[in-house]
Amino acid sequence: MSRASRQITENAQEHLEPGEHVQGAFAGQTMVRLEAADRYRTIVATDRRLLIFDSGTLSQTSCTTLMAELPRETAVGPPNGLLWHRLDLIGEVLHVHRRYFSEVVAIDAAASTT
Repeated sequence: MSRASRQITENAQEHLEPGEHVQGAFAGQTMVRLEAADRYRTIVATDRRLLIFDSGTLSQTSCTTLMAELPRETAVGPPNGLLWHRLDLIGEVLHVHRRYFSEVVAIDAAASTT
């Protein structure tokens, strides 16, 4: 797990239910180029659900506002680009950088075992 993924996991703890465990976490952004409208989203997979947070415009690791809660079976991969993985979970395209590809794969693998 990358340093950023560990920080996302740590920041998400206050939003978890008792006994719920994080299986993986990564960040995405709404645009590939940094622009004023670009926002970061964090995706946290637990043993029970998939959580999507708005992280704002400056931080990839904060879990500020819970935007959506999806069933744990929801697939987030496999990564499908050389540098960016396009992901649409809630009607908004997120661009996930390749530094998180291993997290995306691990999250889907963990979902198949739950």
